[in-house]
Parts: sequence; structure tokens; C-alpha cells
Amino acid sequence: MSNNMDFGTNWEGFVKTLLQRLDMPTKEDINHLHDRLDALEQLIQQKKPGAKKQPRKRTAKRKNASATTLEIIAGYPDGTDFKTIKAATGFDDKKLRNIIYRLDTLGKIQRVSRGIYKTT
Repeated sequence: MSNNMDFGTNWEGFVKTLLQRLDMPTKEDINHLHDRLDALEQLIQQKKPGAKKQPRKRTAKRKNASATTLEIIAGYPDGTDFKTIKAATGFDDKKLRNIIYRLDTLGKIQRVSRGIYKTT
């Protein structure tokens, strides 16, 4: 009684085929299961009612572009020109023009003359 099983030409192929046919887990399978169990345990710890949540790291709040621009303009009580605002903020022309238009529409700044702005 001869079974024509093709185990490959090397010993590793034979072992892999044998493990597959006997449905035995490999080291990679076991490591994968351990990783999944660790993830599930972490989820369970987070869901416990009495468990402490890990504190969030606090990051410094950044000002939005309009607040930054308004702060720069406020630094010049007599008003400042577009080039100074652009150099201080680093924004490109289109973005800065939109911000200035919005601040002017909201009444937070006023146009002294062409290209010169100051806070109200």
C-alpha cells in the first residue's frame, strides 16, 4: 500500500506539509494568536468600569491663522502694511488677503489706506 505523497525535495517542505495535514499550529500561528490575545486584553482593560483611563498627552494649542494675523496687526497701533504682515506670518498672498478680508468684514480690523491695516 503505497501513498504517492509529494513532500517536496527538502526536509522543511516535508515538515510543513506534515503540520498542515495534521492541522498543527506553527510558531507563527501561535505568535499571531498571542498578539491578538494581548490586543483583546488591552480592550477589556479599557472597558472595565473601574479601570483608570490613560491620561492624554497635552499639546500646546496653536492659534488659527486669523488669530495670528490679528495679533500681528494689533502689535502696530498706528497700522502696518501688507508686506510686514506677510513677513511676520509667513502666509502666502492669497491666504493672507482672504484673512484680512474676513477680519475687515467682521469689523476686527480697519483699512487705514491701501495696504495699511490696524485693529479697531
